[in-house]
Amino acid sequence: MDEKVELKEELRREIGIFPAVATVVGLVIGSGVFFKPGKVFASTQDITWGILAWVLGGVITLLAGLTIAELAAAIPQTGGLYAWLHRIYGRMSSFLYGWIYTIIVGPGTIAALAIIFAIQVQVFFPMPNLSMKLVAIGIMLLLTLSNYFGAKYGGYIQTVSTVAKLIPLLMIIAVGLTRGTGGQAMAEGAFSGAGFSAALVAALWAYDGWQTIGNISGELKNPRRDLPLSIILGIVIVAVVYTAINIAIVRTLPLDTIAGAGTTAINLVSDRLFGEFGATLLAIGIMISIFGCLNGHVLTDPRIPFAMAQGGDFPRILRRLSPYKTPTNAFLLQTLLASIYIATGTFDALTNLVVFTMYIFFVAGMVGVMILRRREPNLRRPYTVPLYPVVPVLGIIGGIYILYSTLATDTANALYGVVVTLLGIPFFYLFNRKYFLPALEKE
Repeated sequence: MDEKVELKEELRREIGIFPAVATVVGLVIGSGVFFKPGKVFASTQDITWGILAWVLGGVITLLAGLTIAELAAAIPQTGGLYAWLHRIYGRMSSFLYGWIYTIIVGPGTIAALAIIFAIQVQVFFPMPNLSMKLVAIGIMLLLTLSNYFGAKYGGYIQTVSTVAKLIPLLMIIAVGLTRGTGGQAMAEGAFSGAGFSAALVAALWAYDGWQTIGNISGELKNPRRDLPLSIILGIVIVAVVYTAINIAIVRTLPLDTIAGAGTTAINLVSDRLFGEFGATLLAIGIMISIFGCLNGHVLTDPRIPFAMAQGGDFPRILRRLSPYKTPTNAFLLQTLLASIYIATGTFDALTNLVVFTMYIFFVAGMVGVMILRRREPNLRRPYTVPLYPVVPVLGIIGGIYILYSTLATDTANALYGVVVTLLGIPFFYLFNRKYFLPALEKE
């Protein structure tokens, strides 16, 4: 009897619409906007096609967001895509998504962001590699502790850091658009479809993270309204910022300089616009941006193993709540894995390897909207996809294109991501043999 009561115990609903939108923006705007422009323009070798890659990346992301938001509103369960896939396809598919996210994507992304943050600290306080790793673990532990005491505190941090990170970006946009005079197309180098595909994949990496807001849907005050609204508003804000800052970049520097600069393109832009002060401003801006993105992942990622434990897919110990109604042991698992990845310093590559696999689940989610419409026509849907079925179909086509592009341009990593995901199958059967709670029931 006590066990049933504990299973039904809910997380505290205390996150409003503004922290939810800030979480989406904070999760998406991280390091990608700073480090991907060089890759995008080097791939397209053309300003127009490069900007189009950023715009199309935003469109594809928005199509996916508009579509999957219907699942978010109809099934407002903690765990996000994990819970939605479970409802549509069954336990195996949701387990594999949760497996890859819990073991690799979540803690790996947190580790990568923490390391990047510590590297930016070195701009002001040079330190040896060991000290840098300790700083990375320290900032992760600090944010974990703040989120442990309640989701609303993490929401406050997310709102403040999201606003703060936009300030340097908006400064670069404003000055670059008004004072920049260096933009021009390359005189040599022909555009190619493969180059545009590589640019689009690079841009979409910078857009990744919006779907993670679904992980805390069980803690939103009004999830059926706020969840789809926060997804849509968050993606639109990010797309506008990304497009504007890339226009500012190409108006400030010649395209060949941008393409040759790689990940340092925005540093050159900042130096050109603001001088030595700009370099300091950029370093601070990157730190704020990464801090907000890191906090967003620390806040949302433990909700997936928590939801899996509630459904019986992971050991029941991971469903334990703290006195503050936060998933205690899920936080501990995430912290342990992220600390290991920070200590080894080799997990950045692994997070890149799972991008292809994540897009498989995104496409599955969009297809799932159409499946659920047929299977459960009477399901309450406070939000429905506009222009159905055009928007879902376009989103699915865009997702399939990304899968194809990744397979064509980075075959080894794409296949490796699939292999790592499939390794979850034996653990699925192991965890579901005994000692675990019943399967997640439909609401």
